[in-house]
Amino acid sequence: MHKYLVLLGTVLVLGACGGEAPAPQAASAPAASAAASMQAGGQTFATGKGELSKERSAAFKSFMPTYSDMGKMAKGDDAFDEAKFKKLAASFAKEARAPFDHFANDPDGNGRSLPAVWLQADAFAGERDRFFQAVDALNEAAQTSKLDDIKAAFGAVSASCKSCHEAFRAPE
Repeated sequence: MHKYLVLLGTVLVLGACGGEAPAPQAASAPAASAAASMQAGGQTFATGKGELSKERSAAFKSFMPTYSDMGKMAKGDDAFDEAKFKKLAASFAKEARAPFDHFANDPDGNGRSLPAVWLQADAFAGERDRFFQAVDALNEAAQTSKLDDIKAAFGAVSASCKSCHEAFRAPE
């Protein structure tokens, strides 16, 4: 059932963007770890999770504790600790770039990354660049210690994540 929902979501996203609807394909021998594959835009995309996809996911997960700790302070769930927030934001500004070193079409499966990542590379690069700008703005705001500016900048990072996920990541 989950595979069909992912496939349906991909068809809808590609259809809305003018791409070709993906057709289910049998898993090929080289992509033995992939559950299935699909074709879109004349390219084949494995729908399982290959090593590159696993590395990408691990890189995203590695910065989540930092992001979460900042979020708790920005939202008031934890007391705002100026020195700690500055340190977290500086670390996040570096950590947030690492996952993007792993964005290439993995022949063994791209996990929840939609084919649109590669078929609409310029749009994806724009989302990535806006995310980097938001992350850098958050780090700059953190260094000023102005909580209102920090809250706004943290909200911009969250909005950037959401925007990219809506366009380029399949729902769970």
